[in-house]
Amino acid sequence: MRLPFMAALWLAASRAMAQDAAGVDDTPRDDASATTLDTLVVRPDPEEVVDLYRFRNPIEVEPGALDERWSEPPSLEQLGKNGGIVPVLVGMAAQQVQKGARKIPGWKEPVQAAVARPPPLSEEQAARALRLQEAGEP
Repeated sequence: MRLPFMAALWLAASRAMAQDAAGVDDTPRDDASATTLDTLVVRPDPEEVVDLYRFRNPIEVEPGALDERWSEPPSLEQLGKNGGIVPVLVGMAAQQVQKGARKIPGWKEPVQAAVARPPPLSEEQAARALRLQEAGEP
């Protein structure tokens, strides 16, 4: 039973090999008149994701003091584009360290009120300097 099956398989394989050997010379050659087109990648436009459950306030409210201080937290897409959650957490930790450092006794705020100093010349010295300048003397 095995021998006839193996013989039939061998005959079929030898005929297939003979056909492949005859087709070897039929390889396509470079033709100068053939036109090669550039590859064009066609992608659909990204669809805008519509959230049907998002709240849209029909009333327009003018910005107030809270709006100036409030900033929306970053979306997941923004987090991904900016390196992930780790840099955000590092920044938040740095802010907390800064808040704690300001409570240290002797800490001075980076921006301090200006302190006026007295003028460098008295009225007599300023008048003398003006006279000397008008006279052209050093």
